[in-house]
Amino acid sequence: MEIGLTVGSAFLSSALNVLFDRLAPQGDLLNMFQKHKHHGRLLKKLKMTLRGLQIVLSDAENKQASNQFVSQWLNELRHAVDSAENLIEKVNYEALRLKAEGKHQNLAETSNHQVSDLNLCLSDDFFLNIKDKLEDTIETLKDLQEQIGDLGLKEHFGSTKQETRRPSTSLVDESDIFGRHKEKKDLIDRLLSESASGEKLTIVPIVGMGGAGKTALAKVVYNDEKVKNHFGLKAWYCVSEPYDALRITKGLLQEIGSFDLKDDDKNLNQLQVKLKNSLTGKKFLVVLDDVWNDNYSEWDDLRNLFVQGDIGSKIIVTTRKENVALMMGSGAINVGTLSDEVSWDLFRRHSLENRDPKEHPELEEVGKQIAHKCKGLPLALKALAGILRCKSDVDEWRDILKSEIWELPSHLNGILPALMLSYNDLPAHLKQCFAFCSIYPKDYPFCKDQVIHLWIANGLVQQFHSGNQYFLELRSRSLFEMVSESSERDVEKFLMHDLVNDLAQVASSNLCIRLEENKGSHTLEQCRHISYSIGQYGEFEKLKSLFKSEQLRTLLAINIQPHYYHIKLSKRVLHNVLPRLASLRALTLSSYAIVELPNDLFIELKLLRFLDISRTKIKRLPDSICVLYNLETLLLSSCDDLEDLPLQMEKLINLHHLEISNTCRLKMPLHLSKLKSLQVLVGAKFLLGGSRMEDLG
Repeated sequence: MEIGLTVGSAFLSSALNVLFDRLAPQGDLLNMFQKHKHHGRLLKKLKMTLRGLQIVLSDAENKQASNQFVSQWLNELRHAVDSAENLIEKVNYEALRLKAEGKHQNLAETSNHQVSDLNLCLSDDFFLNIKDKLEDTIETLKDLQEQIGDLGLKEHFGSTKQETRRPSTSLVDESDIFGRHKEKKDLIDRLLSESASGEKLTIVPIVGMGGAGKTALAKVVYNDEKVKNHFGLKAWYCVSEPYDALRITKGLLQEIGSFDLKDDDKNLNQLQVKLKNSLTGKKFLVVLDDVWNDNYSEWDDLRNLFVQGDIGSKIIVTTRKENVALMMGSGAINVGTLSDEVSWDLFRRHSLENRDPKEHPELEEVGKQIAHKCKGLPLALKALAGILRCKSDVDEWRDILKSEIWELPSHLNGILPALMLSYNDLPAHLKQCFAFCSIYPKDYPFCKDQVIHLWIANGLVQQFHSGNQYFLELRSRSLFEMVSESSERDVEKFLMHDLVNDLAQVASSNLCIRLEENKGSHTLEQCRHISYSIGQYGEFEKLKSLFKSEQLRTLLAINIQPHYYHIKLSKRVLHNVLPRLASLRALTLSSYAIVELPNDLFIELKLLRFLDISRTKIKRLPDSICVLYNLETLLLSSCDDLEDLPLQMEKLINLHHLEISNTCRLKMPLHLSKLKSLQVLVGAKFLLGGSRMEDLG
């Protein structure tokens, strides 16, 4: 049984919900078709056809892994639904345009979220433009509906209510390590000991399989009071893949507080000289977490940066690879699997906490068997415990115990059976939200608020409050873990363990990809959400491949280097690549040295709901931004050169969230008070007549 395709129907379900919302009986769009009864019937026909397809989705999801024809049917259905959604979104956009332009009476007094009761009617030209496309889409959907019987798909009228369990308040305690007391003591002893031969530097490798708790052990020791007091300088850096000496050097300089913005322009040699000088004569502890590279010459070059430290300096290296541990140092600390007794202690802690085991003897009996099946891996134990901590029915525990997933060969997709069970237990709305997060690279600390805004922009979540609940639920299941210290105050950042990230990638079924890991042009045509790491060469060569991604919904530029911004972005990207991505719902261009945007860019990207151009050098926004009637979130923070906002900003009738903090040159935009849907305004401080003024909270 593959889990790789199951989320495809979860994303599909989300798209259908968006369509049903637009096609509500008393909704805006059906009212707009009242002058054209034939076209009104078309919309009703579309809705009924979609209903007929929706009721077999659950059965199709269950059968797709064992039936390639069902799998192919689901893929074709997703493409057809995407086409229908884009068509309906264009109609909705036209409705919003009519409202924003004030072409009908009493528009200013009506709700900004909906256009109902406005007696809006679309022009004949607009109808002619979409009629053929709408009829073709309905015909395709009808063909797919007629195949249901041949495929043996059954109707399933399950509850569509999305219930989210109350997140546990007792989340995983990173300092609470089960069954690692000996390893912890050995590691601390080695860190505090001085070499008998007077060596200045000692390397201490920690080796073990993924999910065994290597990083957790290193964290506990790194934050131990005796260790803190023993070393004058400490630094932690996650190396991960791919190995990049420049990135590692910058990261370590930032950790020890010796990096400044001028260092961005320095080459590798200059930065390594600075790092070496910063460490010379000091007793330091450096943790290099998640090391994969076994190239000895590259390791030797890196090691040479640390050899001038004071006697007793130490480096901890965590790795899954024995040969890396042997290459870097002697006497590795092996983090093996936990015993059955300790496994049960850990599992019980996270599944039966706040419940008296004596009152649930059957749960304890089944729980011990489940813990045994996790084969001593802490990550697997915590993931399954996160599922069961809110389940009191012993039959639900037995379902987990008896699942056929335990019997799958481990090489099937590289995913731990316990993690597959954890994923399969998620309700559909959490599956799609979790899978979406595969857009982030491994070991990248992602911002909770950004994730929620992206979910909203893509119709996975309706409200920020609901998105926050979903996020906390995923965290309570140990799928997300909080970064202990964020470089940005008041910004909550999280990570996914490498194995959890692998799970999300498999679950996304190529709907979410990272451009650097792209498997080919076919994948680009299939995917809906793409991220890429910001580079230094203008990005055109990297992004020109997106010409084939006409259905792309999310384009996320990720800055993996803290404090690394104002990077060049080719004008060819702005003028030739982005305008072709007309289906985009979310676009991030943060940290680029963008001074201006093409004036007609947003005329092409009219379906945008999330736009982030923070940390850029932009001086003013193009007037065309005012035609983004769907836009809900606009991020302009730290645009130091931004002087004013377009006068017709009030046309952004769905704008809920606006950030303009650290925009010292921005003049007081009085017209912001006309943004009737605005709920959150961050950084509302402006210069007005030479005096400082704060407004709009």
